Amino acid sequence: MAVGIPCMLVTSCSSTFSADRLVQHILGTEDAVVEVTANDAVRFDPWTIDNKYCSADINLCVVPNKFLVTAETAESIQAFVVYFDSTQKSGLDSVSSWLPLAESWLPEVMILVCNRVSENGVNRQKAQEWCIKHGFELVELRLEELPEEDDDFPESTGVKRIVQTSNANVWSNVVMKNERN
Repeated sequence: MAVGIPCMLVTSCSSTFSADRLVQHILGTEDAVVEVTANDAVRFDPWTIDNKYCSADINLCVVPNKFLVTAETAESIQAFVVYFDSTQKSGLDSVSSWLPLAESWLPEVMILVCNRVSENGVNRQKAQEWCIKHGFELVELRLEELPEEDDDFPESTGVKRIVQTSNANVWSNVVMKNERN
């Protein structure tokens, strides 16, 4: 791994939704055949963030469990995206076990992801309170739902929101673009 490339650590605390699938959504490669990360392997997927203001090459670092985060990887973490199962009442407990690590990394961006909050498991209020307490943004993927067409100001949600936040972050290796066309 190249030293100095910032990374977005992506993990899942759900047995039914893998971090690999989340990375596929972020990269827009849902249709591609993806090698699923083995339970004891960390995978790095290069991602170029490129918008009209700047560009940055980062790694999406898929980590199956917290014991696999090396000191070298920890130094390069600038964003932390964690998926949890909101249908389980205890869904946030597994995410909380990552908090001591996240507090030591101090990433600029921390996003808590679920498919959608659940009245039977973790509801919106509980998820929002947890996020406020720990400095995360809540993003619901809502994979099976389409936004309403007549919404004049559609809020960025789901994967779009993760990408938007990544574009807005000032990565350590960001290259600003000339303001003149």
